[in-house]
Parts: sequence; C-alpha cells; structure tokens
Amino acid sequence: MPAIKAFNTCMTPFWLQHQAELYHFLLAKTADPDKAADLLQELFLKARANAETFCEMDYPLSWLYRAARNLLIDEHRLGKTFVEIPAELTREDTGDEPVSLLAPCLPETLQALPADAAWLIEQCDISRRPQQEIADELNLTLSALKSRLLRARLSLKEKLVELCGIEADETSPVCCHKKMH
Repeated sequence: MPAIKAFNTCMTPFWLQHQAELYHFLLAKTADPDKAADLLQELFLKARANAETFCEMDYPLSWLYRAARNLLIDEHRLGKTFVEIPAELTREDTGDEPVSLLAPCLPETLQALPADAAWLIEQCDISRRPQQEIADELNLTLSALKSRLLRARLSLKEKLVELCGIEADETSPVCCHKKMH
C-alpha cells in the first residue's frame, strides 16, 4: 500500500499537468477522440502498474510517451483486418507439380554428370546430409563446399534441360518438359 500512496502523491499532480498533451499526442496518431481517450486511460493504468518505480524515474514524461507509442503499436497490430480471398481467385490444384514430374528423368541426368558433382548432389540435396559434415569429410571449408555444390547444381540444371527437354516460364523455374526417356 505505501507504493500506491507514494504514487498518488507524486503521480496525481504530474498526470494532471501532462494529461492534455498526452491525449493530444494520442489523438494525433489515432484521429479518433474515443480511441485516444481509451488509450489515455490504458496509459494511466500502465503508469499505475509501475507505481513502485514511476516516481523514482529520471524522465517520467519520456517513459509515458514511450508507453503511449507502444500502446499505439499494439493497437495497430490488433486492428489489422484480414480480407478473405474470393474462391474464384484461388488456384486450383492441377495435379502433380512440374518438378515432381521430373523424377523419372533425374537418375539418368545424375548419371550424365561428372561423378563428383553427382555424388555431391546426392549427398546434399537428396540424402539431406549436413553440408558442414560433407565439407569436413572432404577436407574443405564450408564456403568451398557450397561453391562446388552450386556448380554441381548448375550442371544438373543444364543436363535436365538437355536430356529432359525442360522449359521454364515466368512463374516457375520448371514449367514443363518435352520428353522423357
């Protein structure tokens, strides 16, 4: 109870002195008198919840403005409205994704790559082994392994285009294929 009494002793005159400017700050940010009044009340309750330390603060007005800004941010986050997407705008499932259609072509394409590139792709991308583990196994830095893996992936892409007849469009790196062996 002593903290509340000390709070009332120092806070009441301080609050009365700055209440109007805090209200106008909130009103300028919300453009709604009722919302500004509600936020001002929340701000007062927040100050009251910090009764033990409020009267000992070096800059209590700065603290109140910071708390007011935080209330505005919270209010903004809670006030976001979400719009339902109309059914006619949703994309219907058209079956298998083009990348999954490449599964029959992948083994042939991997065999056409140099052995070290094929092994690297199998270990990193297919088996999902940690890259650092593979780098350690090959006595390479992680950066060097990533460079080799990038080159191997580029070689794989070229071979997929060549052997599987891949075409790309603006929506996907793989849109369709012309032929399958």
